[in-house]
Amino acid sequence: MANTMNLRINLRPLTAQGQAEPFAWHAAIHAPAQAFHTADAILPREDRTALEGVRLERAFAEAAEAQLAESGGLLIVPVQLHAGAADRLLTHLFRAALRHRFPLDRVVVEISADETADRDAAAAMIHACTDRGLMIGLADFDAGPLALGLLAHCSPRLIRLAPALAHRLDVAPARARLVEGVLRLARGMGVTVVAPAPTEEAEHRAAVAAGLRHFEGELRIQPRVRRYTHPVRRWGAAFATTRLAA
Repeated sequence: MANTMNLRINLRPLTAQGQAEPFAWHAAIHAPAQAFHTADAILPREDRTALEGVRLERAFAEAAEAQLAESGGLLIVPVQLHAGAADRLLTHLFRAALRHRFPLDRVVVEISADETADRDAAAAMIHACTDRGLMIGLADFDAGPLALGLLAHCSPRLIRLAPALAHRLDVAPARARLVEGVLRLARGMGVTVVAPAPTEEAEHRAAVAAGLRHFEGELRIQPRVRRYTHPVRRWGAAFATTRLAA
């Protein structure tokens, strides 16, 4: 089995526009050089299920250490569909949540809506979660046939847009219109749409103009720098001046 000593869970905040406190946290897996995923891909299914149990355990352990249960927010826990049957994976999730005293009514079970995902496995997990009253999240949502099919198949608590779809909408008007269409569909279903936090002012303005109001990660907008190319003389020396854009 893969060495899990270097496995870390990166808790990323999800915030709403204008709100300082996160409404949810995403328990993203982090392993050096993708070693965890590489080992996972070549393991027998039984070992993959056990390895997924380790990851779920770590996710709830990190949430407990960060005292997220007391924060009142949601915990989004990705579940790898290829790791085993839905019932077995949810058993691991239940045990980890109970062990670390995280309320199950604030857990969002997240599955990938990427076009490479297994449609049957995704449908089975959605069915298992619905039967148990668990909230569902869709990740890597790129408005493709599989993603839209899964969205029509369930009523997720939220969807996280694929970074490639939501990135730099200020220079991609076609993708901005696609995002607007996803938002209209999701809004009618009462689904929250989350995008990666923009890092530039123009990108942030375009995201808000498209209708995005929820972001993952820290919103740290960097002011754009304009550098004048014409020289300005002061005290007899020529130099280029720089100022921050408004």
